[in-house]
Amino acid sequence: MPVAKQQIRQIIADNNLNSVADVYSLLRDSFKDILQELMEAELDAALGYEKNHKGNLQTDNKRNGHSPKT
Repeated sequence: MPVAKQQIRQIIADNNLNSVADVYSLLRDSFKDILQELMEAELDAALGYEKNHKGNLQTDNKRNGHSPKT
């Protein structure tokens, strides 16, 4: 999906980008967020349910979390 020049100008204005370092920082932060979302989606697909799903799940493969201990 190509990005229009107007969208790029808006991103520059919104993020006050003045140098290559500013652009690098924005790209690094954006990549981190995108990668995190991809990893969470992969885990959802592998386990067969979404994060914070409540209820009785009939699976031995669950997300790490907490539960009452005895």
